[in-house]
Amino acid sequence: MRKKYFMKVSSITTKAWWCVLLAGFLWGVGALVAQSAMQAGISPHSLSLARFALGLPLLWYWHWHQGMVNKQHSRWTAMPWRVRLHIVFTGLAMAANVTCWFLGIERIGATLPTVISICFAPVLVAAFSVARGYERINVRLVCGLVLGIAGVALIVVTGDFVLPPDYGMGLAWSFSSALLYAMVVLGNARMPKDVSSVSASAWSMTAASIFMLLVCVTQGITLPHTLVVWLQVGYTGVVTTSVAYLAFAWGARHLPPTSAVVGTLVEPLAAAVLAAWLWNAQLSAQQYAGAVSLALAMVVLSRKPNPRKAR
Repeated sequence: MRKKYFMKVSSITTKAWWCVLLAGFLWGVGALVAQSAMQAGISPHSLSLARFALGLPLLWYWHWHQGMVNKQHSRWTAMPWRVRLHIVFTGLAMAANVTCWFLGIERIGATLPTVISICFAPVLVAAFSVARGYERINVRLVCGLVLGIAGVALIVVTGDFVLPPDYGMGLAWSFSSALLYAMVVLGNARMPKDVSSVSASAWSMTAASIFMLLVCVTQGITLPHTLVVWLQVGYTGVVTTSVAYLAFAWGARHLPPTSAVVGTLVEPLAAAVLAAWLWNAQLSAQQYAGAVSLALAMVVLSRKPNPRKAR
């Protein structure tokens, strides 16, 4: 009986890892698709609106389907104001995160903004956790932070210390995206347990869509002019939002939070490999070393302390 239980748990864990890796891969492809769409004339804020708005129908379908099957509707009016504000601010951080990410991609390509946004955010989360008392500082945490900071330095500092045009601004948008992504991770991590991840995602992305719609009303909306660009915008909205987020949401519910975040590191890897294959936009050896250092930082931060040594 116990053997069957462990086999079942192992099977669920394996599927969860595949879901998280699939989400990371789809997001990595989305970085290149977003870059191509913006090169075709789609503004970053318009693409950000498409990412959230086009993915909403599938998310809401899953929300209502979950309610019909499990009788677990998370009604907005039944939530306390504190929970509602928590969900709204998480959605706003998500909208700003994606917009900053797109602005970084517009200036310096898909690879570096993706590496910085996805890999540096967990380091920020760890630092915030120590500052807030969620986690004690120890050798493991210090090593992870040092590796993370060193990795980012190797990636963003060029050998001759001369920054090309828009490189500094691209880095600024990328680091802003990393900070906002850390806020999104913390917002989801602190989400009340009585609100399902599906319902929280549906409501927060609705808030993100409304925010981006207001931004687009003031800045203007750019629309695709060709079928290829329409397909790219559709991929950004439907695949990277609904499909990827649904896969990540299911996988994250069956994995420890740190493991789920570490699994998404496949995103910059996918972006780098596809960029090298399609556009010959390879990272330098120094930047690859930085990416490896960031990956090691995530591995170190994801390791659980030995309870025997803790005693």
